[in-house]
Amino acid sequence: MRARRPADSAPDRRKRRRSRIGTFIRDGSRSGRLPAFLLSVGLAVLVFGFLFSGDFPVKVVVVQGNKVAYADAITELSGAMGESIFSVDSRTIAQRVATHPAVSSVKVTTEFPDKVVIRLNERVPVLAWHTGDQVALVDERGDVIAIADDPSLPVITQTSGDGPIPGTRVKAGIVQAALYVHEKMGTKLAQLGYDPASGLTAQLNDGRTVVLGDGDKIPLKVSVLETVLKLPDQWTRLDVRQPDRPYYQ
Repeated sequence: MRARRPADSAPDRRKRRRSRIGTFIRDGSRSGRLPAFLLSVGLAVLVFGFLFSGDFPVKVVVVQGNKVAYADAITELSGAMGESIFSVDSRTIAQRVATHPAVSSVKVTTEFPDKVVIRLNERVPVLAWHTGDQVALVDERGDVIAIADDPSLPVITQTSGDGPIPGTRVKAGIVQAALYVHEKMGTKLAQLGYDPASGLTAQLNDGRTVVLGDGDKIPLKVSVLETVLKLPDQWTRLDVRQPDRPYYQ
């Protein structure tokens, strides 16, 4: 029978490990692999420290393309100020900024050493919605995008109840109806009023009142109004909420 090899003692195992490490160092030094390895480790440590040192905070946020949204509000919403330029997540910032009611789409870029650029595409207001002293800008879908005024836009005046606020939506049918009435009536229209309960009412420049109701069948209602205006009959109030059965007094 073959004699069993005696088990290694702990000191023998440590000697062999030291011998293998020494051989690796000697071979690595002669071949150049060891200096290259140590250099890459050192560079990785330096890069890691450089990126996460906090020495390059964002100091400037530039907002472009804003006409309705305030730059200060967009900057605050972005949360970019003070963040390390290397850890800025453009996608996250864009998602934050896109929650602003006036913003349709966003693109975010960084510029070394301390600048973030936010480029906006804003929603386009088509109607100025007046409620008392408050004016809200509304887009074609009925989204309320800002509390601001634009004298170039058609006006609708809410006559009762609380006015809309940014981030909410009014009835798109009312917006489209209001735009149509403004387009067709032109200078004949003194004011277009809106009551949440009774709908649209037009005040003409000659003092007469036209009750239009909700946004349904507005082209037909306006057509009936135009026909009645050509009649010689005298009236002060015309109701076309049911355009097939209008009546006036």
